[in-house]
Amino acid sequence: MSALSTELDQVPKPARRVGGSAALVRTAQHVAVVLAFLAAWQFLSGRYVDPLLITDPVSVGRQLWEWVENGRLLFHLSFTVQALVIGFVAGSLAAFVLAVAFTELPRLGRFTETYIIAFNAIPNIALVPIFIVWFGFGIETKILMGYLTASFIVFIAAFQGLRNTEARYLELARIFEATKLQTLLKIRLWAALPFLASAFKMALPKTALAVVIAEFLGSNRGVGYLVVRASNLLDIPALFAAVVVLTVLVQALSLIAAFVESRLLRWIPKEKR
Repeated sequence: MSALSTELDQVPKPARRVGGSAALVRTAQHVAVVLAFLAAWQFLSGRYVDPLLITDPVSVGRQLWEWVENGRLLFHLSFTVQALVIGFVAGSLAAFVLAVAFTELPRLGRFTETYIIAFNAIPNIALVPIFIVWFGFGIETKILMGYLTASFIVFIAAFQGLRNTEARYLELARIFEATKLQTLLKIRLWAALPFLASAFKMALPKTALAVVIAEFLGSNRGVGYLVVRASNLLDIPALFAAVVVLTVLVQALSLIAAFVESRLLRWIPKEKR
C-alpha cells in the first residue's frame, strides 16, 4: 500500500488553470475602479461642483429607471440598434462583394481604387445634411450613414486580405484545377478572415457612432435624439443618462465584436493573430 501511495505521489499533477482566476481578478479590479469613480462623483457633486453643470449619479440612475419604466429607453434604443444592424450588415456584405470583384478583376480594382480613396476622404458627417434633404429625418439617413462607415472599413480589410493570399496556395489550387468559386471559398476567404475579423471589431462601434451622429443632426428618435433633446432643455440628469446609454451601447458592441473575432480566429494561435 505504501509503495502504491509512493507511485501515486510521483504521478505529475495537472497544471492549475490560472486563466479563470486571472479574469476574475481583472473583473474585480474594473468593478472596484467603477465603484470608486461613482463614489467620488457622488461626493463631489453638489459640494464642490455646481449640480447645474454636472449632476450626481443617483439622479442619473433615477432618470434611467424612469426611461425603463415608461418604455422610452427601449423605444429610442431599438431605433438606433435597428439602423445600426441594417447599415452594418448591408455595408459589410456590399464591401466584401466589391472586394471580391476587384480581386478577380485587378484592372477594375486599380482603375476605381483612386475614386474610392477620394470618396472615403470626405467626412461622413458632411454628407448627413445631403442625406436629410434626400431622405428626410427618418431611419433611412441613419442606415445610410452606418452603411458608408462599415463599408469603407470592411472593404479595405477584405481587399487587402483577399489580395495578399499566399501564391503557393493559389498555385496549388491551379494545379488541382479548382474553380474560381472554390478558390475563393477554400483559400482566399480563409486568408482574408483575420483581416475581416479585425475590420468587424473596428467597424461595429464606429458604425454605432456614425448612426448616433446622424441622429444628432436630425432625428426625432434614437439615442442621439435623447442627447440633443436633453441638451436643448438643459436637463442635465437626462443628458448624462443618455451619454451613459451611448457609452454602454458602444462598449457592448466592442465586446461582441471582440468575442466574434476570438471565435472566428480560434484556429490561429494568439501570438500569430
